[in-house]
Amino acid sequence: MNISPFIIFHFEKNSVTYSNSIKMWPKGFKFFIEFSEDLKTIFIFNTVKDFPEGLTYYDLKKFGNIPHSKIYRMMKELAEEGYLSIKDDVSKDTGRPKHLYFLTEKGISKLSDLRQKIGKIFEFIKHRFPESGLEFDHENFLKGATFCVWSSPVEYVMQKDISIEEKMNALSYMEDDVNEILRKIKKEKLKLQKKNNNNNKSEE
Repeated sequence: MNISPFIIFHFEKNSVTYSNSIKMWPKGFKFFIEFSEDLKTIFIFNTVKDFPEGLTYYDLKKFGNIPHSKIYRMMKELAEEGYLSIKDDVSKDTGRPKHLYFLTEKGISKLSDLRQKIGKIFEFIKHRFPESGLEFDHENFLKGATFCVWSSPVEYVMQKDISIEEKMNALSYMEDDVNEILRKIKKEKLKLQKKNNNNNKSEE
């Protein structure tokens, strides 16, 4: 398993709506807008597919810092287009009505098409910039990319159906990455502290 690099497309809770954000992009950037939308759709399809008994809004809220309402609206739109189906049910815990989302045959076909489309883009980047030396298994990423990655990277690894050795390797990589970040933080803090001390001396 190779989790490097973590590809996270951040969904800003307080950002402008998608329709407004399109206006911010030059016409030549249509590719990036489409790429982002396709990737979000893959995340939605994969997440719904991971819930064979149906994905609810409550399930969606279990995931971390994502705009649950916006994603839920996207799911409704995908259902209107026939990619998802909705089944009405009642919660056993609260007795309240709930909507269960499932991936349709049309959705499964669309997911396959999107994986191939985005996969070709990743392949192009890998061949276009071989000097980067990045190792990234985009096929496995596109097959398993769900909103679970937002819950916690550690939980995500622990819940994956992989060997103990692969889990250990993934956690070791994350540990090294965190330690490197902490090292940089300490270094920058020392610089700021030194600069602050010099400023205080000059004021005296």
